[in-house]
Amino acid sequence: MSNLEKILSASRIKTLETCSWSYWCNYHLKVPQRSNSGAMRGTVCHLVFELLLKKRHLHHYKKILKYNGLEGSPAVDRLIKKHLKKDGILDDGESYELCDAMIVVGLQNDFIGEGGKMEGVEERFLLENEEPEYKVMGFIDKLIKYTKGKVKIVDYKSSKYKFRGEELDSNIQAMVYTLAAKRKYPKAKEVLVEFLFLRFPRRPAQQIHVTEEQLRGFEYYMEHVFKVINSFTEQDAKTNFAESNPKVRWMCKAGKTWRCPYLDPVDYYALLNEEGNVIKSAFKKSDLSAKPNEKIKKMKYEGCPAHPSEPKLGATAVIEDDFDF
Repeated sequence: MSNLEKILSASRIKTLETCSWSYWCNYHLKVPQRSNSGAMRGTVCHLVFELLLKKRHLHHYKKILKYNGLEGSPAVDRLIKKHLKKDGILDDGESYELCDAMIVVGLQNDFIGEGGKMEGVEERFLLENEEPEYKVMGFIDKLIKYTKGKVKIVDYKSSKYKFRGEELDSNIQAMVYTLAAKRKYPKAKEVLVEFLFLRFPRRPAQQIHVTEEQLRGFEYYMEHVFKVINSFTEQDAKTNFAESNPKVRWMCKAGKTWRCPYLDPVDYYALLNEEGNVIKSAFKKSDLSAKPNEKIKKMKYEGCPAHPSEPKLGATAVIEDDFDF
């Protein structure tokens, strides 16, 4: 295991809570995942929003709003088609139309922060705390500072479902964002986190206000998780399978097409440092490039141990002995 200290993020915490085996595969083994058209569409929308918030590109924002679609800006239209084609999903029958509709929703909902000042776009943050002890990082899509001490963080979501239940009441991402905003603006009187769900044109926004009491408890929880991830082992990875929890079991398999990316065996290539730890991985060896003290190694992932009798897609495989975490 690498001696490098592992830093928390909202996605790390959420993955660990949901399925410890997925956490192991994602953050330790770094098993690659197949391309996901939904994630790609979300990435394209984020790219467009980031570009349109630059002053020199604001005229594209106005043209798209005027025409209520990407046809208002041929330049943005070309950009989206270029990225969709590069990702291999331009001809899937719906990606372009979905991107068009989602971008319009994002631009129609206080895109430029009316009455406030745009303080950050795609801004990275790192919070280090001693008592309780934790380190957490993340990226904020958009941060707007208003008069009278109000700060709003906007996060774009391209998912099919809004938050509900526990995801809404105790949202990890909202709490991390609130901590970041309060650290940057200690005198802020109000911090509001707004999740903008781009596939819901009528009511896209879900706003969350995190209390001081919630934040304090969350900081101590992060201290606990910070210790866990920095001593995490393969044995720990087998303690909290999604398959064992009725609330999240659907994440293993859902509908006709969804299967967890770590459910089935797969062959792949890993780029290793001189200590033998995985730096990154890919399905094609040609997608990796090794420096002098690094090497590329063919790997075999045997599939999720929570599904031993599951029909596997591909050959049965095991991880090589000399790469044992």
